[in-house]
Amino acid sequence: MFSLRERIQKWKKAHEVSIKELKFILFRIRKSPLSLLGTFIIAFYIIIAILAPILAPPQPSWDIFKNPNPFIIPDAYNSVDPTPPSPQHPFGITVEGYDIYYGCIWGTITAFRVGVMVVALSLIIGLAVGIIAGYYGGLVDEILMRFTDIIICFPGLILAMAFVVALPPALTLDAPTILIPITVVIALITLLQFLKRTSKRFANISLAITLVLAVVSALIMFGIVPKINVVQMPLTRLDKVLIALILVGWPGYARVIRGEVLRARSEDYVEAAKAIGASDSRIIFKHIVPNTIYPILILASLDIGSIVLTAAALSFLGIGAEPSYADWGQLVQKCEPYMLGVDIVRYWYIWLIPGAFIFIFGLGWNLLGDAIRDVLDPTLRRR
Repeated sequence: MFSLRERIQKWKKAHEVSIKELKFILFRIRKSPLSLLGTFIIAFYIIIAILAPILAPPQPSWDIFKNPNPFIIPDAYNSVDPTPPSPQHPFGITVEGYDIYYGCIWGTITAFRVGVMVVALSLIIGLAVGIIAGYYGGLVDEILMRFTDIIICFPGLILAMAFVVALPPALTLDAPTILIPITVVIALITLLQFLKRTSKRFANISLAITLVLAVVSALIMFGIVPKINVVQMPLTRLDKVLIALILVGWPGYARVIRGEVLRARSEDYVEAAKAIGASDSRIIFKHIVPNTIYPILILASLDIGSIVLTAAALSFLGIGAEPSYADWGQLVQKCEPYMLGVDIVRYWYIWLIPGAFIFIFGLGWNLLGDAIRDVLDPTLRRR
């Protein structure tokens, strides 16, 4: 039987490389005060989000049963002008009776939801498109990248506004809507197999699946087979913002990862994997993705702050979250009539405090993104 000390020494020896790498990462973070500041800022916001029910619980005077959703700021106060900060309401009250403190605290959860969800889903779509385009090249690369260029050529905020306005109040996906894109993807894969002259058996199976899906889609579209709604769910205004930002955000990641894949696929280790007969999926997931993922992770960490800022801009323009939703951009929008003349100084708290939450949140992610870059970027980490 080994003693506890011997077990610890054995574990340290087995994980010596990982421990050394972790120490180096912590050293790099400590070496940069701004990186530490960004880490503390995001940690502070995370604590606020976790403790929101404790920091800003609904008041007993609010009829919470009318709005059981805690993200809906209760309209409990009637006032002609905004009310300045007080012990009961530390950040003041808007002209419509909304507690700014409550909105800022619960709006932190909204900010994380918007930033993290949009970046994560955009990253997944961008990775899929960029890897397929970069690895296979040729006609597939041309089709995917030209479609990506079409989206990139539009200003992001304007295109997001158009998507938010165009999205229906309920998302309904019937069988043809799902089958047609799947059929197109499988058809492209089948075409690639025939062009590359790889496994004839796999190509024939893909061709058979494509034909079956195409026939089924045609039967449904011509009314021979009744349509079936596979997905049907209502969309809130915030849901529309999330979908719009995802549709606008993925092309940037696709372009970056495509460039990295183009570089990696010509490396010797990829050529060696092909020479020993490794499949495309194994080469992509075992060799290409681990060696190309870091730049796009750095870009994603830097984008979270800008995504939250864009969502706040949409709320300020009146097409973001619901009017009474706990959202920082919504709170700034409520002070719009008081942002001219002497009122901007007199009622400073209704725009400065929500604006500060947005600014510091974005600044924290930018600084944290710099720290992640210093840790993950191989061209900078060993300097």
